[in-house]
Amino acid sequence: MRSLARAGSGRRILPVAETSEGDCTIGGWTFSPAANELWRGDERRRLEHRAARTLELLCRRRGQVVSHEEILAEVWSGRVISANSVPVVLRDIRKALGDDAREPRFIETVAKRGYRLLPEVTAPEAVAPETLVMSRPRPQRRKRLLATLLAAVLIFAGLASWFVLRPGPAARPLVVKAVEDATGAPRYRSLARACDELITASAQRMRGVQVFRGAEDHSDAITLRTRLILWNGAPMVMMSAQAADGAVIWTGMTSGVESRIPAEIGRAIQGLEAKLGARPGGAAFPRRRV
Repeated sequence: MRSLARAGSGRRILPVAETSEGDCTIGGWTFSPAANELWRGDERRRLEHRAARTLELLCRRRGQVVSHEEILAEVWSGRVISANSVPVVLRDIRKALGDDAREPRFIETVAKRGYRLLPEVTAPEAVAPETLVMSRPRPQRRKRLLATLLAAVLIFAGLASWFVLRPGPAARPLVVKAVEDATGAPRYRSLARACDELITASAQRMRGVQVFRGAEDHSDAITLRTRLILWNGAPMVMMSAQAADGAVIWTGMTSGVESRIPAEIGRAIQGLEAKLGARPGGAAFPRRRV
């Protein structure tokens, strides 16, 4: 396998070469489709089934653009799925490889066409090979995230005191359930609590609804439920809103990048507000006919 080299532009590009039939070498990693895993020395990283099948397809078509439709046809057998299912799988593959969509070393997004596993690149002359060093997450990262969440809660709570609606005939009841921590990991309890406070504060800023907490019973209420889960080892927030008859009328989720959770929760609640028909200017929307 050829070593990593620095191109003339200063950008690092790693080789991608098939080592043997069935297995594919991607930088310092070897992908085994049969085992659904990446390995490098003694390190193993397990891939979810669809992520493994997608990476297997990219390896077979190395250097070629594989369209969104081709991935759906082979990995999902052409079934109708959510619009963000393929990007979520590609994000998981990149995370396992230590790749960055903005500066790809392995998997490139080709606008309006699809994705491509980059071919091996020959190093320019007179440039010494270098060894890729993957940065380890800083131990202070989670502390900074929690501090950001708490700061956001304080800001939203202050704004909510000015904009929260009083009970009125045009206000629809919205019951916000406590965030369910489904990670099974004690270290994410504080993150679940911070998400709970942030979601409640964001909901209280919505126009045209009256927010209630917990198990309060209200007729014709919309119920907002949230779960904190682990997706390939990363925390992800999943939200859904249900009408009084149990029908799901809205869903939202974060991308799985832990540092983006506060901003993505805010955007998700804005999406719920738009779905319910609230107006940004503050006027309550008319009650829907039943």
